[in-house]
Amino acid sequence: MEAVVGLLIMLLGVSLGAETFCDGRRDGVQCFGALGGTVVLQLMDNASEIPRYDWRKNGTRILNGRKKYFLINTMETRSVFIPSNGTFLINNLIRTDGGQYTLRLQDSDGRQTGKQTLQLFIQAPVSSVLLVSECLSEGQMKVSCSSEGGDSPQYSWTLDGNTLTDSELLSGTTETNIIILKQNLSGRLVCSVRNHISRVSNETILTTCDGKTFCDGRRDGVQCFGALGGTVVLQLMDNTSEIHRYLWNKDGTIILYGRKNTIIINTMKTRSVFIPSNGTFLINNLIRTDGGQYTLKLQDSDGRQTAERTLQLFIQAPVSSVLLVSECLSEGQMCMCRSSEGGDSPQYSWTLDGNTLTDSELLSGTNETNIIILKQNLSGRLVCSVRNHISCVSNELMISVCRDLSLLRCALMAVVAVVSFIGIGVYFKWKKTKYKKVEASAAAQRREHPEEFSVTEL
Repeated sequence: MEAVVGLLIMLLGVSLGAETFCDGRRDGVQCFGALGGTVVLQLMDNASEIPRYDWRKNGTRILNGRKKYFLINTMETRSVFIPSNGTFLINNLIRTDGGQYTLRLQDSDGRQTGKQTLQLFIQAPVSSVLLVSECLSEGQMKVSCSSEGGDSPQYSWTLDGNTLTDSELLSGTTETNIIILKQNLSGRLVCSVRNHISRVSNETILTTCDGKTFCDGRRDGVQCFGALGGTVVLQLMDNTSEIHRYLWNKDGTIILYGRKNTIIINTMKTRSVFIPSNGTFLINNLIRTDGGQYTLKLQDSDGRQTAERTLQLFIQAPVSSVLLVSECLSEGQMCMCRSSEGGDSPQYSWTLDGNTLTDSELLSGTNETNIIILKQNLSGRLVCSVRNHISCVSNELMISVCRDLSLLRCALMAVVAVVSFIGIGVYFKWKKTKYKKVEASAAAQRREHPEEFSVTEL
C-alpha cells in the first residue's frame, strides 16, 4: 500500500514541479506555499504511534485518523497523507488554502495529549526580472528593477558579487527596487527579487556614464535612447559562444554578423565596438541617422532561426545649462525656465523648498510647464529641473515676496512728476539769469564804444 502511495507522490512531484516544505511539528509555525504548486507539511512523526489525530483548518475538519489508518481526508482530490512519516502534501495550491490549521492529538481514551497550530500563506511566485538603467546629467546612473507578478517582493543588489555599499549608492538602499549609483562605477550589477517561495535575478554589465547610455535590448520591442554625439551601449545578447549565428540589421541593412565568438561583419566598425563575451554593442559619436529600428536574428548550426527581437533607438540632444528668471507682476510672480542650449523633448518639473509645487501655489501654468505664475506672498528656494531620456539639469533661485506693484508704480509716477516740475523751474530760472547777464554785458559795451554802435546802426 505504501509503495503505491509513494509512487503516486513521486508522479505528483514530477508533474507539479514547484514544491515547498515546512516543518509544522512546532506550535505556531508559519508555512508558505506557491500558488499552483505543492506544499509538503510535516505534521507529526510516525502516525502509527499516535492513537488518534484530528487536523482542521479554521475549524473545518481536513484529516482524521487512528494510528496507520486515516479515516477522513476531505481534500483527497488534491492531497496525499503519508502515515509512516506524518507528512501531508497539498497540490495545485489555491488562495483559499491559506489559513490557520490546528492539529489535536489524543490517547486511546480520547484524552487530548497535544495541540499545535500552523499558519499557511499562499504566494504567487516571482517571475522574470526586468532591469532598466539611465545615465543622469552628472554621471550618476539610475537603475530600476521590477518583476512580473509575485506577492510581497523583496529586493537585493550586488556589484561584481558584493553587496552594494553606501559609498557606491547616491540614493536608495540595497532593499529598494530603484537605486542611483555614484559616478564612475562599472561591472556586473545583479538585482535579485524574492519572496518566501521563489527567487529570480537579472544582471547587466554597467559602463561608466561619461557621455554613455546603457540599454538592455534582450527583450523584444524595447526602446533605447542615446545622446547626440555620445555613446550608447546596447546589450543585444548574452555570451555569444553559445549562439551559432547572429545577424543584426537596421531597417533591413546588415550591421553585424557573426558566428559564436567570431565577428564576420561589422559595417559600423569605425564608430562601434562589439564584445562577444558579453554581447554588448557600443556605438560612439552618435548621429541622428543612427536612430531607427534594429532587428536581431539568432540561428542554430543548421541555419534555422531560433529567435528574433527588435529594438528602437532614439537619438536625443542632451539638455544643457538651465536659465531661470523671475519677474514680479501685479497679480503674482512669473518664473520662466528653459535650457539655454536646446535639448530634445525637454520635460519640466518645479519644487519650492524641496516640495513639488501644488495648485494652491500656482496662479497659472502647471508643474510640467516651463512658464509659471506663482501666487502672491510666496518665498523660498525655487528649483526648476529640465530633463529628457538621456540627461537632467536643474537650476535654483531664491525668490522673495513681491510688493504691490500698483502702489509702486503710482509712487514712481509721482516722483517723476515732481522731478519734472522742479527741473522745468530750474531750467527757466537759469535761462532768465543767463539772459539778464547778456543784456548787462551789451549795455556796458555801448557805453564804452558809442561810435561803433552808431556806425553799425547807420
